[in-house]
Parts: sequence; structure tokens; C-alpha cells
Amino acid sequence: MATIESARLVAAQLGVLVTVGALPFPDDSVRLSGAPVPVLDKAGRVALWRHAAGSGYVDVAARPCLGAPLVAVVPEGSADAPPRVVTRPVVSDAARIANEERYRQRVQDLTHLAQVLKVTEPVVRRFDRALVEEVLRPRVDTMALPLCGRPFRQETEAWAVAACAQVVLDFYRYRYDQERLAEELGLGTEDSPIADGGHDVALVLETLTGKALTAETTAPTFAEYRSEVREQRPSISFVPGHARVVTGYTRMSSLRLIGASFAGLLVQDPWEGGARWENYDATTCVGTCTARVGLVP
Repeated sequence: MATIESARLVAAQLGVLVTVGALPFPDDSVRLSGAPVPVLDKAGRVALWRHAAGSGYVDVAARPCLGAPLVAVVPEGSADAPPRVVTRPVVSDAARIANEERYRQRVQDLTHLAQVLKVTEPVVRRFDRALVEEVLRPRVDTMALPLCGRPFRQETEAWAVAACAQVVLDFYRYRYDQERLAEELGLGTEDSPIADGGHDVALVLETLTGKALTAETTAPTFAEYRSEVREQRPSISFVPGHARVVTGYTRMSSLRLIGASFAGLLVQDPWEGGARWENYDATTCVGTCTARVGLVP
């Protein structure tokens, strides 16, 4: 699908999400403007098209295997900043076919949505809410944590997990620098970082808090991320080659156009040092680390 056409469909979906309050967007009538920046995977192929949008940007799938046109929304951030290389795991033919079928269904539904709402350009705008509710009959569930802690970035290319552990510990008022956390996680030193540490982050969180925190690493599900946010707890989400902290979720379901539905996670990304809303269905999550207070002094 042509870049301009996919951007138009994404703009229609974003406009609906903003209208019903499922996603924040700072301004109305924001154009997905300029020539998009390509984001490559490790094989050098274009995985995403990054479109500037107001003071932020929007990531649009360049390939159907991602499963959905809309991949991520960053309300505040530079589209020209060096993007992290997208790593996609090897998936089975069945999974790839399922993703591509889901992508086609969403394109079909979003095309119909754009026609009904008369979206002819890649411009994100608020619509008449009564019309949106008539077309989609949406149900919305959303929540975000007021994250307590310092703004954070990973201090080396290999220390994403250390940065995420630092945010979780900050949230519970345990102050550790990334150098100490990298040592505990087996991530080397600042001069000689190691990409893949050999230590379990859940065990490190428990050890460094004297087991005041109970932590565990589990298989990722949207329901678990949602539950953690509703319990006022940040969690760490692992994707291939990277980690982020989840501090919010949003979900809009449509009773009429399934492909217009959206499930998103608000993640604090240590690579960018900012927040992004990621489409859960277009993100390959490979693990989750949760932490909760298990012992109150």
C-alpha cells in the first residue's frame, strides 16, 4: 500500500481515538507531514515509516507482517532523532499469515471508516462524537500512571534493562544508579557494556530491596499490563533486543468495525527518553517483569 494511503487510514483511526478519548493528541487538524523517515530492521529493510505530526510523530507499518497499519504514536518527540533499529523475531509461517490477514482486515475496515468520515488527506482531526458513536459504537477503557521518578535514558546502548529497573526502583523510592544496576544484571561497565546480561531482573529487584518487592517474569499479555496499571504499578515490557516501562494502557473496541479497534500501551522508552503509545497488536512482546510491594516495614 502506498505510503500516503496508509497515512490517510492511520489519520482516520487516530482521529477517532482522539475523539472518544482513547488517545491523547495535543492539537486538532495535525497533518502527518513531510517525507516520512524510514525505520529499518536489522536486515536493512524498511519496517516503519515515521511521519512527523505536530510536535511528535506517528509510526506506520511498512509491511503487512506487523499486523496493523498504526504502530505507535509519540505526542512529543522528534521524528528526525536516530530511531532504534527494529528487531523482529523469526515467526512461523502460520503467525506471519495471521498477522497479514489481520492487517488486511484492518485496512479494509479503516478504508470504510475513512470514507464514512470523509477523510481524504493524512490529517488527524477530531470528528463529531455522535457520528463516531453511530458508526463504531465504541467502548473505551484507558488509564495512565503519574510516574514518580527522574526522566531517564539508558546510559549505554546495552543498558535498556538497567534503565527500566532504575525507573521501577525509583517508583518505590529505591535510588540506584545505572552503573550499579548494570553490575547486578551482568551488563558490564560503561566502557565495556554487554548487550545480554545473564541475571534475572526480577531477582535483582527483589535482592536490591531486601525482598520488600516481590517480582516475577512472566509471558506478556495485554490483560496483565492492564491489571498492573490499574493496581498503580509500573511493569517492564521486553521486546526483542530492548526493554521499556509500561505506565498506561488504552483500549477502544468497536461493535461494528473490528479493524478500527485499538489496544495500546503507554511505554517509557529509555532509548528515546520519552513516552510513546504503542499498538499492542503490532508489537512483539517477549516477556514482562512485574513488581509489587510484598513487605511493608
